[in-house]
Amino acid sequence: MKQNDQKKIEEMLNECHRDLSFVATSMGKPDSLSNRFLLNMYLFKALDNEILLWLKNLENGSILTLASRNIFELYLILIEVNQNEYSMKRFFAQLSSDRDELNGAFMDKCEAVDYELSDNDKNIVQEELDISPFENVETHSFRMQHLAKTHGYQKDYNFFYKLSSKLIHPSAYKVFGVDDTSPQYEVVAMIGYHFISKATDFAVDFYNKNIVLAKPNT
Repeated sequence: MKQNDQKKIEEMLNECHRDLSFVATSMGKPDSLSNRFLLNMYLFKALDNEILLWLKNLENGSILTLASRNIFELYLILIEVNQNEYSMKRFFAQLSSDRDELNGAFMDKCEAVDYELSDNDKNIVQEELDISPFENVETHSFRMQHLAKTHGYQKDYNFFYKLSSKLIHPSAYKVFGVDDTSPQYEVVAMIGYHFISKATDFAVDFYNKNIVLAKPNT
């Protein structure tokens, strides 16, 4: 990526980081939030984490591409769970199944190599969220292609999963034909910034409507 373009992206990402981190830390303590507020807070934090990952690796094309794709997916989840209450419940329900799958794979691998774990290490995903399980709710992960089609982002999905996958995984194109200064990464950066900007606008609007306006006048 050209140095001037990289500098501009860095400045814009820092603005989004500032806004997202402020909103996420201003929503209140997790144990005092409704499920909707709690989920949004964690999604805002997850988006901000992808910005920080990107900012720390501005010259790494693979990290740039991965962060951009994650931002796209997080934005799809953000709009889906805020428009569909069942989807919100379904995402919460995924936490338990995700935890079980990760812990199971982790424990199996440790046993296979005779690596002894302490009791504190046996759950690699800490059970910090005390959320009652939702009955009759699917627990398998969202299909991103379905979310993209539902919300009008099919072409962006095609971009990230047909082109960007070639820039992340060890494809022949990645091995033979592209390096971190390739102009392809400028396109990835522009699309990634487009979605982090949309997500940041959503977060700021959510904060203004649900937190600022909800505060009693003093």
